Amino acid sequence: MDSLIRLKNNKSQKMDNEFDLFASDYQEKINSSLSVFGQQHDFFVSHKTRKLLQAFSEMGELNKLKVIDVGCGIGLGHAEISESVGELNGVDVSTESIEIAKSNNPKAYYETYDGEKLPFENNTFDCAYAICVLHHVPKDKRQLFVDEMNRVLKPGGLMIVIEHNPLNPATQWVVSTCELDEHAILLSAWRLSRLFHHAKIQKIKTNYLLFTPFAQNFFRNLDELLRRIPFGAQYLIKGRKNTI
Repeated sequence: MDSLIRLKNNKSQKMDNEFDLFASDYQEKINSSLSVFGQQHDFFVSHKTRKLLQAFSEMGELNKLKVIDVGCGIGLGHAEISESVGELNGVDVSTESIEIAKSNNPKAYYETYDGEKLPFENNTFDCAYAICVLHHVPKDKRQLFVDEMNRVLKPGGLMIVIEHNPLNPATQWVVSTCELDEHAILLSAWRLSRLFHHAKIQKIKTNYLLFTPFAQNFFRNLDELLRRIPFGAQYLIKGRKNTI
């Protein structure tokens, strides 16, 4: 049994170290995989940031909201989010990533954590979100990940998870060619919605994103029209914490 625990801990430490190694050139590695589509990673980050802020606005005045980004990496999108919400917190298993996030986003608050228990009390945040994190989390730890996000939310708080869509061939190709995703195991929107259900998250909705990699308004409006069709490059699932 002790040897099995050591094996699991060594595997977790290896993954943490890999994210530390990738922190300094995270954007460059992703841009290398995305180059065939003619867009830089910033385009996709900006698109998802707008979607997040739009969802946060459902909770009331943005400047009064306390928000946490779980698995925040180097804090992409945090400059805009931290300017909009009352308080933005980010946590990640990678110390190097957290140091970069702190340097780039002085208005946000950052901590490292062990990847399992979030370093916050119950009922702390109005909104909790995670972007493209769960496909790096071992399958047997995914429910715990969602449960922890739920735990730190206030009753009625908003949970949002954005993930790669395994039904999209372009997404499959990008993940297979990106060094950062060497150990990734994609999960479908259906599986993620089941994790939400088991955490007793209510009013769960799924939208599909990024059907095309073009910035023009026509294509962004097209994305909105197609949001229920399960073939976008990524998907967004949101729901509310039980108020009971």
